[in-house]
Amino acid sequence: MALGLLVFLHLGLLLAAYGPSFAALQARHGVGVAEVGTSVSAHFAGGFVGVLMAGLLIARLGYRRSMVLSASLLALGGAGVGFAGSWSLVLVGAAFVGLGYGIAVVLYNFLFARAFAPAGAAAVNLVNGAYGVGAIAMPALIGWLMGLAIARDPGGIARDPASIAQVPPLVFGFTTALGLVVIAMAAWVPWLPPTRSGSTARGSAPPAGSRLAGGVVLFSALMFLYVAVEVATAAWAPTHLAEALGVARSALAVSVFWGALTAGRFLAAAFASRLRPGDLILGGMALTLVGVALAHVPAVALAGYAVVGLGLAPVFPTAVVWIDRHFGERADRVAPWILAAGNLGPVVGAPAVGVAVAFAGPAVVPSALALLLVALGAVVVAIRRGGAPAGAAPTR
Repeated sequence: MALGLLVFLHLGLLLAAYGPSFAALQARHGVGVAEVGTSVSAHFAGGFVGVLMAGLLIARLGYRRSMVLSASLLALGGAGVGFAGSWSLVLVGAAFVGLGYGIAVVLYNFLFARAFAPAGAAAVNLVNGAYGVGAIAMPALIGWLMGLAIARDPGGIARDPASIAQVPPLVFGFTTALGLVVIAMAAWVPWLPPTRSGSTARGSAPPAGSRLAGGVVLFSALMFLYVAVEVATAAWAPTHLAEALGVARSALAVSVFWGALTAGRFLAAAFASRLRPGDLILGGMALTLVGVALAHVPAVALAGYAVVGLGLAPVFPTAVVWIDRHFGERADRVAPWILAAGNLGPVVGAPAVGVAVAFAGPAVVPSALALLLVALGAVVVAIRRGGAPAGAAPTR
């Protein structure tokens, strides 16, 4: 559990490091606004490949070697982003970070679902909560370092952008050090469950034939819609609230949303093992609909987005456990494709909400999110009605 908490804290810190570091990376490498954004593209390209590779790596290398490999890629890539002398090497580093990130997301989520069964849902929610802590902490850390750098230069950043050029080595050097700690812990951790090679999980038979294909499609749709809603909410909530709260205060919506989502995962960990995965996710969906209803009312819209974050909190971690129970011995092979589908959610979700805003104005944001949430709830209901093995309540 200590290893899992550190790994997800590390992942949250890394993913949240790019945007707040853009100005410092520009100052360090002399690149423009358009170029600096390609670091994120390189990360997600690597992450997509890493997710797809994860199942094969687990089957070939086992858990421990895959854990050491993912942490090594994260540490090496972080060092590349922070210390590289050219922008092309920064992009290579970001791709390595993404590759290790994608492997780790599949590896650790399903490892915890399995190692802590029947309380897997609680364990996966808990470690994903640590991810949120990292995602919230890193922007604050970078802001503090940037403030120190600027304060030391009487002329300020406007006169001398190089005053913040040492921030990336400090930030990504810190994440690299954490990666080395993860490598040591992964090599030392005394017990890991065996990988699946022909045996089924908890004695349940995996689905076969058309039922297998149907399950993959439905769970892919679940992950696709979930990630689409998560990213679209964070992206468009400030635009929706700008008129009522002002541009500066509306930016708080992102912090409120992510803070509530993080707190919700820790809260879900307290009772997730006592509920069926589908029931817990549907309960979260009901809460999100309450949240978007509140978001339509300007006086309580900010609180509404906090409620949306609380409702979405258990969806991804609990869905991981549901996938593991549903597919049994095939979970390691099909899960990467399902999670890869989830990574495509923002490609459609955020732009779709943007199209709605262009036609009807910012006030339409909660309604557009509600449509995505209803579609997500319908997919969850379809999976539950399909008689997945996950329908069985956990036993102790």
